[in-house]
Amino acid sequence: MNTIATDLAERFRTDGFAFPIDALTPAEVEQSLAACHTYLRTVSAAGGALARYAVFPKIHLVSTWADRIVHHPAILDAVETLLGPNLLVWSTNLFVRPAHSGSSLAWHQDAVYLGLNGFQQHAARVWVALTDTTAANGTMRYARGSHLRGALPHRFSGSGLEEIMRGEEIAVDIDEAAAVDVVLKAGQCSAHHLAMAHCSGPNHTADGRFNLAIDYITPQVSPTAGEDSALLVRGTDTGAFSRETRPASDFDQAALREFYTAVARRQKRIDQTVRSRKGDHGEGTDRDPA
Repeated sequence: MNTIATDLAERFRTDGFAFPIDALTPAEVEQSLAACHTYLRTVSAAGGALARYAVFPKIHLVSTWADRIVHHPAILDAVETLLGPNLLVWSTNLFVRPAHSGSSLAWHQDAVYLGLNGFQQHAARVWVALTDTTAANGTMRYARGSHLRGALPHRFSGSGLEEIMRGEEIAVDIDEAAAVDVVLKAGQCSAHHLAMAHCSGPNHTADGRFNLAIDYITPQVSPTAGEDSALLVRGTDTGAFSRETRPASDFDQAALREFYTAVARRQKRIDQTVRSRKGDHGEGTDRDPA
């Protein structure tokens, strides 16, 4: 492992995150952002499950722009230094903070609602900036070292996944002095541990913020319950997840069939996980998370 890779792995291990990681070229950023806008218009017009699951959890199964990013060699090389040579994509998430948006996400940990065994050593979320990310446009903030505390108790409100992420809040104090703004140039990315406490704020600028988050896992990870699927992107796979297939083109029929199957399977699992977590707090859910 070279010096740069060693530094990346050490920062991820001790801080729970590492950035900036150079990834997409300016030309790739321009192409990807344009394709992302087209994708959002297309799924909005289509309605139904495509619109409902437009930003989570399987964008890469129907969109070639997202598929190219999850396979990007610079990203995979970085993740390999963290997790090893055998890599799968478990999920893709599109985070859009529109211009002058007051939306925000409370302090939370991804791991508490994902339902994954083995994430502590064998998973990482990569947050790819398709636009510059700054404190002014509501970039993520990490609580340095918080991943070392394991899964923390959370307060839950709402029942849709976006509501949960916005209203779900760690039920212990976060040291704001340890918070780090994830400032990235378009084309760069960050990587963080799934137990990293993080939040994000409102966008006070005149431009939207666009980020694609990719959850990478290794074959050592397994679902806590139920069936699930993932896409092999490097190395070999002998794990517990059903194998997904790359899209031949945007929204082709085979890709759509795989997408509908995969999101239904995943939605069922996350619903079970959220119900279990909320049940631990004496609460229930009244509709499925999206």
